[in-house]
Amino acid sequence: MLRSILLSISLLLAVAAQAQSTLLDSLDRIVSIRSRFEEPRREAIRRARAESERATNDGDRYGALRNLYEAYRSFRIDSALIVAHERLDIARRMGVPSKIASATINLAEGYTRSGSVDRAILILDTLNPGWLEEYHMKYRSGVYREALRMKSMTAILPAEKEDALRRLKVLSDSALKESKPQSRGYYTLLGEKLCDAGLYKEAVATIEDAASRFDFSQDAAMLYTIGDIYLKAGEKANAREYLTRAALLDLSSGTKEYRSLISLALLLFDEGEVTRAFNYINCAFEDAEFSHANLRTAEIMESMPVIDKAFHDTERQVALRTRAFLIAAGIMVVVLLLLVAWYVKALRAKRRMYSTIEAINSSLAEKNEALAKADSLKLHYINTLMKACSEYISRLKAFRKNVYRTLKTGQVEKALDLAKSNRMEAADVAAFQELFDEAFLSMFPDFIEQVNGLMKERVELKEPGHLTPELRLIALMKLGIVSTDEISSLLHYSSQTVYNLRTSVRSMINIPWEEFEKKIISRQG
Repeated sequence: MLRSILLSISLLLAVAAQAQSTLLDSLDRIVSIRSRFEEPRREAIRRARAESERATNDGDRYGALRNLYEAYRSFRIDSALIVAHERLDIARRMGVPSKIASATINLAEGYTRSGSVDRAILILDTLNPGWLEEYHMKYRSGVYREALRMKSMTAILPAEKEDALRRLKVLSDSALKESKPQSRGYYTLLGEKLCDAGLYKEAVATIEDAASRFDFSQDAAMLYTIGDIYLKAGEKANAREYLTRAALLDLSSGTKEYRSLISLALLLFDEGEVTRAFNYINCAFEDAEFSHANLRTAEIMESMPVIDKAFHDTERQVALRTRAFLIAAGIMVVVLLLLVAWYVKALRAKRRMYSTIEAINSSLAEKNEALAKADSLKLHYINTLMKACSEYISRLKAFRKNVYRTLKTGQVEKALDLAKSNRMEAADVAAFQELFDEAFLSMFPDFIEQVNGLMKERVELKEPGHLTPELRLIALMKLGIVSTDEISSLLHYSSQTVYNLRTSVRSMINIPWEEFEKKIISRQG
């Protein structure tokens, strides 16, 4: 149960905070475009001025100037004072006490707003009470109380401050007694009195009761009063809401003389919202200067230097943080660029490695293919060799049988002729050499080109696929067979023939014989 209550409270607080944030966002926008809201006020001034210029008698002019004063009173206080003086001159000329009283109160109000509170109080003190109509009493009381409140705030001497506060209390009590109970004015006066007495809870209860009875949504003055009471009571969240709403109404109505935005700026500054506080106090200062509200200007100048200093300190801190961020970002960019460079380098190395691997794989594939071909070739010549050997064996067997039959029949001479003949041997040697040439050239297809690179003149094959005796000698050297006896035995040449072949080769080469042997033997393929 408690958890549900706490959750509900949290949600309500979150909703309230969001609502206040929305109000402040709206106020931010209006502050930035507040000049747009001055046009209706300027239009009212133009209409009232034109009306006064069209007036043909003092009565009409006096009424037109009342409208002009109303248009100027919270917009241009110096102009409002001029209009109030002119209005008072006309009233005196007309000699109507009630009109003189009305214009005099206008003049006192103008001096109060301009900061000349002593002069305003003197004007109100010397105003003949007998000239006041009933509606004047409330107006005069409000201006009087405002002037005394300003006097209590600006008085230099303690005695002057105490006198102003005493007179303010008397006037407030009197106004409260004269107010109709449960009226809007009654709640305002009662709330201010309780607040001045330090009874903040009672003051808050009073204004909340009033808020439940009346609609103050379009009453900037009452919204400011409620916000001010909440502020003095320490309820800053509520104070912020009502002061913001009052400031929104003030600015959107083209008002240039106000207190709501000043109080809100000070509250936001205390809560740490320095930038907003600076923007609001600067806006209030510009408007106060424009309207010549000297008292407001003085009030603003008391706190503006502190807010201004805090704002610029905040800006410097932001600038330092931004600089630190930019430095960190720059370092990160450099690191990132280095990483990118390293990555590109690694990628290129990887590509080169892949290219090398691909080349190696391609080379291996070619070598594997060559090995496969060599294996196939070896198998082919092994089979050929086996077949040749088998044929030699079969021929020897047939030769042996033939000799045996001849001897058995007693044909000794014929048998001797068969054994003495070398025709079969010559045919076998020729077949062997042909097989050797074919096998060797298949295993070393570039053999002729390699040999020609070492010769004085190119050597050509007399018959395709058949080596010359000299080339056959070199072929055996390439296979590592260099002994005369071995060469003679393999090729069935005599030692002299082998010697003659070597001599012939020596005459054909363009390098020394020892170097030739090394080059031939070292070139394996």
